[in-house]
Amino acid sequence: MRGYNGKLDPSESLKRLVVHHDPYQAADQAHAILVITEWDEFKEYNWSRIYSQMLKPAFLFDGRNILDATSLKGLGFEVYQIGK
Repeated sequence: MRGYNGKLDPSESLKRLVVHHDPYQAADQAHAILVITEWDEFKEYNWSRIYSQMLKPAFLFDGRNILDATSLKGLGFEVYQIGK
């Protein structure tokens, strides 16, 4: 929804925001995942499980280059490593 000045109203965007504490729940029926931190926990996720529950095509954007892009591509992800 646009505000009086034609720009997006931030309060409307916040109404659409959903926060999940479980990565598998967050990825369910998603088209894309963005990794924008260097937290080691991202390396330990079951990426095969995540891929299986995502909408296809499934995109993975690795902004910190911490994930094994070759194995993720082997699972079917379209992987983009920012900065490479």
